[in-house]
Amino acid sequence: MLRVILNNQNKSLYQLEKSSNVSHATLNDIYNEKSNIDNCSILVMSKIAHSLDMNIEELYAKLAYKDLSLFTYNEEFDLFKSNTLQQLKNTNEVDYINIIIRDRLIDTFYKNSKYLEALYLLSLVDYLCSQNNIPLFKEYEYLRERKLNKIVVPKSLYLLLVTKQITATEIYKESIPEFLKHNIIESEIGSVI
Repeated sequence: MLRVILNNQNKSLYQLEKSSNVSHATLNDIYNEKSNIDNCSILVMSKIAHSLDMNIEELYAKLAYKDLSLFTYNEEFDLFKSNTLQQLKNTNEVDYINIIIRDRLIDTFYKNSKYLEALYLLSLVDYLCSQNNIPLFKEYEYLRERKLNKIVVPKSLYLLLVTKQITATEIYKESIPEFLKHNIIESEIGSVI
């Protein structure tokens, strides 16, 4: 969960190491969820919390998965994703890219304040371009730097987080980078195409 907090604050593990004065090994274990957060000393937690402008209780709640406020799910968006992936499955990848670009779907969603859908389609186009050795569309550079305030996960993953059956580290490892950079968890494209 530390990786989620750092991502949300646009900080690196290296920056945290320098500002907290906590050893790399300790931070790395917490970052990769290899150590039980209940076994961390108050001193270590205090240093990390201070460096992240949090109190110890708030940090602990996030690291122990008691506070999942950095995550969200949206059932309407899950339906949008499902429909989008179904359309992709029924279309050639390059043709699907061309449909999205030709119909200016990314722009339409963005102008209608449907940022999640716009960033999802941009991520999908970037991913498909990468898979098909097509250069990225330069007209969307302004959107490539944007990310959502919360990490959007499918409802099924959110429920697994709530019940501690999956960790943020596991979710991040499975997620496609083109989506993850916008704080969207997506790992199902490969099974669709």
